[in-house]
Amino acid sequence: MGSFRQILPKNIVDTLSFCYAMSLIHSVVILGDFFVAPWMKENYGTTNAQILWYNVYGGFIYFNVIGNMWKIMSTNTSTIGIILPTLLKPGWQYCAVCEANAPPRSFHCQTCNRCILKRDHHCMFTGKCIGYFNHRYYICLICYTWLGAMFASTYCMGFAWTILGEFSFYNLMCFCFPLILLLFGMLDFYTAIVCLLTLVSTLFWLIITFLLAWHSKHIIYNLTTHERRHNIYTYNLGLRENIRHIFGSKWYICWLFPWISSPLPGDGMSFPTSANFENPKDQ
Repeated sequence: MGSFRQILPKNIVDTLSFCYAMSLIHSVVILGDFFVAPWMKENYGTTNAQILWYNVYGGFIYFNVIGNMWKIMSTNTSTIGIILPTLLKPGWQYCAVCEANAPPRSFHCQTCNRCILKRDHHCMFTGKCIGYFNHRYYICLICYTWLGAMFASTYCMGFAWTILGEFSFYNLMCFCFPLILLLFGMLDFYTAIVCLLTLVSTLFWLIITFLLAWHSKHIIYNLTTHERRHNIYTYNLGLRENIRHIFGSKWYICWLFPWISSPLPGDGMSFPTSANFENPKDQ
């Protein structure tokens, strides 16, 4: 129980963000399975085999989203537990908060209160920093969340508009601002919830599309957020090696499931640079 508590978010913002994500995910699953699926069978003649296929596809996405969130939260990517040198090495920096030397590309996170190896950013939906050992899970998380949001949006959109009725400016306002109209008594609770979940799924799909585009550059050029902002391309080793340094030796298959072992080529404390890297094929 103690170790489980250590995994959970520590501050109020992260806790609320995590609870929001969990509530949204499971609310959409319930909406799809218990409301949209019967409606599709009744109105469109969707067969049980088709519904089963939707459930298999949705279940695959669901378990990858939850699984990657768990791996992000449970994977230690900090300097905790690592024996750090007492002498300051070239490229290293001293962290006054941790009172220890920190490796290259690592930074102290005020929220996690520790130095993170190859720190990219702090993810409030998991309450953890994204660093060297869990970067793979974060990339897979946003990929599967993108697929899930797209699936939920397209799956529920027709159902929401069937409840609203024909397209009109008023119904468009109901779809875009369901909670406001609910508060004013202009929309019933059931319709408001259906519209809200469909709207949020659509918005998440659009937001995560931008997020995927943003992080794709980090994969292509082996960057962190800090390095991107400061135009540091020191660790760009070529596309294949950059992918291997994020997804590990089994990069070609590890994206299928977060529990597929895919060892990383380094230890998170030293990194080859474009100036000194030798491609194994060239040796």
